Amino acid sequence: MDVLRDTASLAGSGDTGSILLLGQAGTGKTELLKHLFNDLFNRDQKAVPFFYAVKTAFSSVEGFADDYLFQFVLQSIAFIKKDALLINNGVYSLEELRDIAAGPELQWVSDIIDGYSRVRENGEPLKAFLYAVSLPSRSYRHTGMPVVVLIDDFHKIRELPVHADGGRDAWTLFENSFTFQYSPHVIAGSESELRNMFFEETSLGEHFEVMKLRELNRNDAWQLFASLCDQYSITFENEVMKYIDVFNGNPFYIRSYIQAARHTGKSLTEEDFWEIYMREITKGKTSEYWTSILKTHVRRFDLRRPALQILYTLSQDNADDVYAGFPDTLSMQREEIDRILHSLRIAGAIDMGFSTLDLTDDAVFTDVIRGLYHKEILRESSCGIREAVTGVKRQLAERSRPSSFNITIPTTPKAEIVAVRSLEQIAGHFNLPPETAGRLQIALVELFTGVLANNGSSGESYQLSFFLKDNIFSIEVITSQTDLVITDENSRQIRPYTDDILVEEVMNGSKITLIKALTEDPARPGN
Repeated sequence: MDVLRDTASLAGSGDTGSILLLGQAGTGKTELLKHLFNDLFNRDQKAVPFFYAVKTAFSSVEGFADDYLFQFVLQSIAFIKKDALLINNGVYSLEELRDIAAGPELQWVSDIIDGYSRVRENGEPLKAFLYAVSLPSRSYRHTGMPVVVLIDDFHKIRELPVHADGGRDAWTLFENSFTFQYSPHVIAGSESELRNMFFEETSLGEHFEVMKLRELNRNDAWQLFASLCDQYSITFENEVMKYIDVFNGNPFYIRSYIQAARHTGKSLTEEDFWEIYMREITKGKTSEYWTSILKTHVRRFDLRRPALQILYTLSQDNADDVYAGFPDTLSMQREEIDRILHSLRIAGAIDMGFSTLDLTDDAVFTDVIRGLYHKEILRESSCGIREAVTGVKRQLAERSRPSSFNITIPTTPKAEIVAVRSLEQIAGHFNLPPETAGRLQIALVELFTGVLANNGSSGESYQLSFFLKDNIFSIEVITSQTDLVITDENSRQIRPYTDDILVEEVMNGSKITLIKALTEDPARPGN
């Protein structure tokens, strides 16, 4: 939000650029845009916020242009009048918008509507489209107010049937709007399709900064799961929490799961958890979501079965080099296989690197594919499908889950004392060698007194997580501070006591990770 707000605040100076907002499905791109619009609308900003979600219902370019213009005019009037009810209260005609915009301050509204009407009367669809998408720059020239354009599901605009001159898709006519310095655009949608549109089919990506939303970390995913359970009066056994990693920190998956779980009307046991998960990935909201995407992109019915076989093959651990064998295993021509792979890549189902081919890194999607394969290809019973999907999943979750502790400490003076004493107790639980624990305590003190204290914090607490996995002990410290910097001097004070220090931005601030490799297994008796 801070980065996007900065984009808006710099729009008036013309010293900002557009942003591609990427991320896996369900990570919150749409919600972020909605929050940003409301934030900019209600703040005393000098930039007009405009939010538009592309629909697939338009049968013509003119239909899109009409709707885009109407929404832009309506939201601009509402912002200038500071009347959010205008956006939500019913449907207006353009003539009614003229009446609402009566007065010298909004005379430009009538001028823009008149100009658009003349273009529409000439019966040239692409000129009407170009006029509509250029509205941010046109309104700036009338009012001197910059416009922050937020477009969600931008990839859906490819469904418009008319092409521009030279065979280009109509959406490429946005280029002048993207580059107009007083109307920065924030574009969101399917990551795979946007990457294809902006970086492979065209070079429009050069005009954009790329921002990628990450999944929630384990602590935040746990808090979201628990808060939603509380919202729906669902209780759960402690054993359930060790399986939270199955959702990969994806808010959409977590919400969909809880919505399915609330119909059980009882406390969640371990067995309940997997029963609900199984229903969700085979016939629930999550399954419907991915199945609809695959159907949309693999339109030919005769190609869907081999597409599913390809996806299932890629989901197996031994599928490192399967591309060469597809023609034989599928009894298909290479051209058909390449067509399927292209469709699956655009759908976001597979990742194609320069020389690699992998299923998208999404464990829930992988389970959806395995469920579909065992149901539609192998024709197994529901019990067989469950064992094939969740049986192995449960074992992996148990085996790979790192031992961990999560604590919250206030951002008060001497916070490092609380952190060090916590580490002392946790180190005892993990059987860490005293020398290792002591060195990490020194590193924590240096981190708190030399880095966190000097950077300042606007938050009320620090989030600390302690992990032990595969003989690697790590300490994560999350702070509300942004743009946190560890200077060379700070690094020299900390690195002698650790093996590595990582600093990364997260949605709620910054995360610093201290890493220490253990020479012996601390869990082994005698260590």
